[in-house]
Amino acid sequence: MQLIINFIILSIATYTYYRYAQKKNILDNPNKRSSHVTPTIRGGGMVFFIAVLLYFLFHGQVEYPYFLSGFILLSLVGFIDDRKTLSAKVRFPFQLLSITLILYDAGLFSDNIPMYVQTSSFVVAVGFVNAFNFMDGINGITGFYTVAVILPLMFINHSYHIFDEKWFIDLLLAVLVFGFFNFRKKALMFAGDIGSMSLASLLLFWLSKTIIELKSPILLSLVVVYGIDSAWTILYRLKNKENIFDAHRWHLYQKLVDICQYPHLKVAVLYAGVQLIINFMFIPVIQKTKFLQLIITFGIYLFFSMLYFLAQKYFNSRMIGSSE
Repeated sequence: MQLIINFIILSIATYTYYRYAQKKNILDNPNKRSSHVTPTIRGGGMVFFIAVLLYFLFHGQVEYPYFLSGFILLSLVGFIDDRKTLSAKVRFPFQLLSITLILYDAGLFSDNIPMYVQTSSFVVAVGFVNAFNFMDGINGITGFYTVAVILPLMFINHSYHIFDEKWFIDLLLAVLVFGFFNFRKKALMFAGDIGSMSLASLLLFWLSKTIIELKSPILLSLVVVYGIDSAWTILYRLKNKENIFDAHRWHLYQKLVDICQYPHLKVAVLYAGVQLIINFMFIPVIQKTKFLQLIITFGIYLFFSMLYFLAQKYFNSRMIGSSE
């Protein structure tokens, strides 16, 4: 019954925001670097923010106060950015504070974790949050990819009981509601920064705490598809002295849409499907030694890095051929 009530609340809230955004013209207007061609409502990802608040409201207690504080702060900054674009100089300090709070509740800063692990993990966490935001560029990709990460996390959690399973289910309900407006050829709403930031902070917390609790580095592979595409694209742009916070069309998923002319949803399902297969393939490795997990994780990232460069080489040759 609680799930039904939550689904109704999320549906009403999302539709109410949709009508409000129409009235207030909260739109993502297309430009030459956009993957859409008509003005589309942004900020529909507020349903993920509401889903987390509902969970804690009906849960009866705030079990993770620092996470919740960081989550709310990061989501609100995202919502403001959807309404009025904020500069990176304004957003970044709030991101650092939010991520610190989230990782504190995940247990990263405990005394038994070496300083070099804490520092490197924090840098990776900052990169993950921004990468998740950067990857939100076509219909369906954020929602489908989130499901591809949540399902194996639920499977793992069922065995180790790290989180309340209702929390995962509440978010899946939110993705379902959001999908009605977004999982279509012509989206009615985009997630916006509030959507990508709220999901990124939530997945960061779930992944970080699970990795720390189980001492299982193989779980870093649960986001390898996004990780490789975003990390190498960022490094490529830095090499070319581009502002990584400016809009661009260098991601592989964008080239699949632009060059190969694949539909948005087909590319989104491809990314999510590949990630889901990887995740369930390597769940049994959790039982292996940490050294073996590190070797396998390195191998996975190396393999997908090679695929990334081969794909970029192919797309670049296609672009050169079409221009001649």
